[in-house]
Amino acid sequence: MGPADVSRSERAKKVTALLSFAQTLGDRIGANLTDPELNAQIQSFIQTLPLPASAAVTSKQSDFDRIGTELWNLSTRLRRDAGAEDRNSLCLLRAFSFLLLDTAQQGGRKATTGNLVRLLKVALKAARFCLDQKSHELCLRVLERAAWYEEQFSKPEVQADQESMELHGRLRAEYYILRTALAWRQSRLDIAEHMFSKSALAANRVGASTAEALADMLYEIGKDLLSKRQYELAVKWLERAYDIIGEQDLDGLSSDAGELRLSIMHNLVRALLKLDKAEERQKAADIVDLMEASYGNKMVVPLLRLELLSAKQPFDPEVYYATLDRMIRSMPLTEANFKTLMHHVHKLKSQDAMLAGKMIDRFLETRLFESENRPWIEKATITRIWISASLKDEDQSMSVVRCLLDAVAENTHGPFNAPATHAAQTLLWKRIEAAFAEKRYEVAEAWCRLTKHRLFERSGELNQAKISRKIILCALSRQDYALARSTFFDMTEQGQAAADTRYLLYKVAIREGDLEFATECLDIVCKQSSKDATLLYACVLEAQQVGDKRQAAVALQKVLQKYEYGAPQGVHLPALLRCTLRLLATQLATTDENAITTATELCKVFEGAAAQAKNTKRRSVPQAGQEFTVTELEWFSRNSYNIALKYCDTMEPELLMRLLNACIQFVELLQGNTATGEEGSLALRLLFCHFLAAAAAIVLARSADDLEVSLQNYLHARKHTQAFRTILPEQFRSAELSSSARDDLTAKHAQMIKYELEAALKSQDWTAMDPLFEAYFKQEDTQQRHLETLADLVLVIHAALVESNATSNAPHRAKILTVLQKIINLTWRHRSGSTDVAKLARWIRCLFQLSLGFDEKLSLQCIEQAKDVAQKRGTGTAADSRNQDDGYPSEELEWLATTVFNRAVDLYCANDDGGCRLWAEKALGLAVLVVDGGALHRLLQQKYSGLRWEE
Repeated sequence: MGPADVSRSERAKKVTALLSFAQTLGDRIGANLTDPELNAQIQSFIQTLPLPASAAVTSKQSDFDRIGTELWNLSTRLRRDAGAEDRNSLCLLRAFSFLLLDTAQQGGRKATTGNLVRLLKVALKAARFCLDQKSHELCLRVLERAAWYEEQFSKPEVQADQESMELHGRLRAEYYILRTALAWRQSRLDIAEHMFSKSALAANRVGASTAEALADMLYEIGKDLLSKRQYELAVKWLERAYDIIGEQDLDGLSSDAGELRLSIMHNLVRALLKLDKAEERQKAADIVDLMEASYGNKMVVPLLRLELLSAKQPFDPEVYYATLDRMIRSMPLTEANFKTLMHHVHKLKSQDAMLAGKMIDRFLETRLFESENRPWIEKATITRIWISASLKDEDQSMSVVRCLLDAVAENTHGPFNAPATHAAQTLLWKRIEAAFAEKRYEVAEAWCRLTKHRLFERSGELNQAKISRKIILCALSRQDYALARSTFFDMTEQGQAAADTRYLLYKVAIREGDLEFATECLDIVCKQSSKDATLLYACVLEAQQVGDKRQAAVALQKVLQKYEYGAPQGVHLPALLRCTLRLLATQLATTDENAITTATELCKVFEGAAAQAKNTKRRSVPQAGQEFTVTELEWFSRNSYNIALKYCDTMEPELLMRLLNACIQFVELLQGNTATGEEGSLALRLLFCHFLAAAAAIVLARSADDLEVSLQNYLHARKHTQAFRTILPEQFRSAELSSSARDDLTAKHAQMIKYELEAALKSQDWTAMDPLFEAYFKQEDTQQRHLETLADLVLVIHAALVESNATSNAPHRAKILTVLQKIINLTWRHRSGSTDVAKLARWIRCLFQLSLGFDEKLSLQCIEQAKDVAQKRGTGTAADSRNQDDGYPSEELEWLATTVFNRAVDLYCANDDGGCRLWAEKALGLAVLVVDGGALHRLLQQKYSGLRWEE
């Protein structure tokens, strides 16, 4: 078989395969229009069409024409019900069916006028459909074939009558318009311009339906250019669309043609205005005039008129207002129209706020109240408030808003919703803040009243409270405290309990001198402030400004308590504590009222400061603003000590002890961190603190009714006395200690020992007494001043030992008697002209009485010591130069002599003749010293002589 035969065979196979596929395509595509595989096969066959003329094609020419016609008709039917997802498949089907018809024409059929017209129409329809679906490649493929048919009309062999030629002209124009649209879709405006120039629309009058479609296409091009801000090109293409549709009789067009014409004119006016030239503005005005005549009831017409007025210079707000007024009377109330109107009201407001406000009033009165559309009414009202709030005339602005709100309330039912209320109050709040900042408090208060209008009942508890607080602030600024209080009591409980509210009422209370109410407010501020003490600081400042130091101190205490005697971030804690202490100290010094309360708070602050100082020292990295320097610690130590000294005689012992304990802690923190020369003064301060604290503890212990409390205080006293005695030796070794200071410390040491002895007595700690007595008697140079109280204390201790009646206490009793004897010996040994012999005689009598029957040797020593004192100082009735008070009391000697003689009698009765003689002689020795003219001596001597002794 030769090459020519092979080629013919292959062409025949292609024809057969194509027809076979096309023959079954109708059923397959009807079953599944969006089958991807089927669409791919159609696309593949489209690439091969139209088939070139051949014997195989010619022989099947009728089949191609028939199947192509069937598929075209099928696509037309499917298009009516096809969805958006089916249209791409329909593009393939319509292009494929056209190309089958094209193949039939190429197969040898004569190019008659009828065939050319038929296929050109089909091609243009297929191309337009593909263009609408943005299938640009298919559209171009079909138009390429349409170009061939358009050219055939120009050939001389094609015989066409006048009617056919006119038809060809219209089809030619439509062809170039499609080419123009395709070029536009492909962003080739140069090609689009070229294709449109070849359309020769003026020479080829197209039909009404074609003209409408062409105008729509040109309109889309112009609108797209307008959206891309290519205004000159947009004007050109929109004018072309306007010219085409304008040449047609609207009665011959579809029902949508009027809207298309309106849209074309609308966008053309917009494009002309964007050119911003006088000539174009005039053109636009002329078109708008035409639109008013034809479409006066359309919303877009007055809107275009408004755009014209906006572009015109100078701007005429009166005309703009009149146009808006006409528009609101006729426009249908829709959401879109409402938003559009409000937009233009905003534009009018930028030029004339009064007219803009008047426009809103008209809109509300004529349309919105009747519509009962609550959201629109609320939005319009808010806009009106916004406009009115911008007026410079305060009175007029406020009057307009008041009248507006009253009118809205009368023509509607119920308050505004929460968002609208919030928006309106936000606008009014700006006027409130502006007036308040300018110190026009009455004006600000009046605006506040408006924000509480019944329309705004849904503003919420927080907003209502905020407005009320602003009224209170205005009243405070005007010193109208009655109004401030009445506003407060009109608030809800939640509003009254707010910390901000109570802070304002605190300001009112301290200015009125209502301390009870001020304290109540301060307590609530403290509770509500959580960990933020800003309002508490504000209370402090307010109290200081008013000059109420007491309230300032109370407020500062609240701050410290809130932070557990710490301080918030950014606040220097020591400074805060110092400020509080100064206020409290001043208050303590200037008034006796609430002195206990003030002193208590003073102690709390010093204790809190000490605790924080310890915490700071324990931290490896001190917290900023919380560290206590040596200078800070010295200030706290010195001031707590000075206050303790100043008020030690009037302050409650318990508070004094707390204050001294705090001072002790500060001194201990300072020790080792100060200069060498200051260590001595610190040690002395520490000694005096322990001394005063021990004294305060003893006072508390003695006055306590509860035994446990008393013992606890005695325990505190022992702690301080022991600390004092521990520190004292180091001070005595100091060369800087003066003699007077040394004497003072020695005296205090003696007193501390007695305090400790008393504490040991009350706790019955007998063993602890021995070292205390030893320590006492080491201080020989100051014993005389304290021996009297020590002797009394010893007697009390002995009584307690006797009362305990425990055999184990015998050594302690003996020790106590020894101590008393030592007191007597020391007193006599260091006697002077001022020595109280009567007291010495009493001690001797007590010692004699206590030792009698317990320690006979000691009793006899007492007799000898009494005899010795009486002989050397005389008796109380001796007739010499001595004062009677300086001699040994005669009654003491008389009692002692009588008691000793009675002891002798007792021994006599017990048959102890030796003991009897010893004691009797002692008694006679004492009796002879009694100044009674020897009466007692004679009596005892007589009785002694009457005794009968055994031989």
